[in-house]
Parts: sequence; C-alpha cells; structure tokens
Amino acid sequence: MARPGVIGVTGSPATGKKTLGRRLAELLGCRHATVLELALERGHVLEYDYASSEYVVDVDAMRSALELGGPPEGLCVLSGVLLPSVLPRSLASLVVVLRASPKVLLPRYLERGYGTDKLRDNLLAEALGLVLDEALRAYGEGLVHEVDSTSRDPDSIAAEVLEVASGAREPRLLMLDWLDLCEGDSSLRPICFPELGPARSSAGRPES
Repeated sequence: MARPGVIGVTGSPATGKKTLGRRLAELLGCRHATVLELALERGHVLEYDYASSEYVVDVDAMRSALELGGPPEGLCVLSGVLLPSVLPRSLASLVVVLRASPKVLLPRYLERGYGTDKLRDNLLAEALGLVLDEALRAYGEGLVHEVDSTSRDPDSIAAEVLEVASGAREPRLLMLDWLDLCEGDSSLRPICFPELGPARSSAGRPES
C-alpha cells in the first residue's frame, strides 16, 4: 500500500530532479512542483540574487506554511535542492535522493555557466554526498531512497521509485562516495583540489 503524503525528490543541481518529479506526477496523475515554483507561488521568496542569478527562498516561512496548512491541493511530488529544509517530515511519504558522478555533472555545470567557486562547491558537495546527509538528518533512513542517476533514464528511475512508494520494496541507501574520483580524475582534480597539483598516472608522472 502506498504511503500517504508527498514524494520528495532532492539532489545536487543537474542530477535530474525536475525531470523525475514531472514523470512521477504524470504516472500518479497528480501535480508536481519545484521548491522554487512553490515559493514563488506562495510569496516565500526573499530576493533575487543578481550575483548568483538565483532567487533566495525563505525556507523558514515556507516550512512553517507547509506545517500549518499542508501542501497545495493535488500536489504529490515536490523537488529541489532545498527540499530537506522546507518539506516537513510529517508530510513526506518518501524522499528520493538523486546522485550522479561528478564526471557527468562537470559538463552540465559548464553548460550552465557556473564559475570556478560554484563548480568546486557543487562537485565537492556531490562527491561527499552532502545532500544525502541533509535528507537523512531531516527524514531518517526509513524514508530516504538513494538512486544513482549517472547512466539511467528517468522512466526506469520512476518505476523504481513507485515500487518503493507502494511498499513493494524497501528504501535503499547506496552511500556513494566520489571523493577519490575527484582527486584522481585529470579534469576534476584541478577544480576540486587545485592546491594538490595535477593528477599522477600509475607510473608516478603527472597526467598530460
């Protein structure tokens, strides 16, 4: 039997949160919204940060409103990086954390125009699983399902999530750690660890 409540989808930028959220809503016949969409809809935005080209969400006000009034009618899937800060545990039926290899995320971030600091922050955050850690602290292991989206299509992930949401399978934690990849890969190392210098080959020489 499906758990009542909202299915949350979170993860680092460019891991496929919005795509999966939309697909889940289509399959469930209900509404999907991103945290930002809901914040704009309800007036829970503090300002627009021109330096980062992003809206600043009032997470405290948004969380309080959801705690007091619940989700909007028909909303069954909410997605966003800030999900653990805004969706109360009492309203969550399942929280999906999408992970992806930093090697795959790097070109996506470059396409989005991320600067050096933003590149480093997001790649390291994914390598260390910071969003997963936030989700576990907010919801506990019993409600969190981790998925490696690196080489998977949204339909297969959606099918897996619906199995978990229906109770047909238990939530699973992969505890992925890509720190060694960031340190050893010649394209990631200069961004994540510029102080370490170039990566070395198995022969002990810097990679060209």
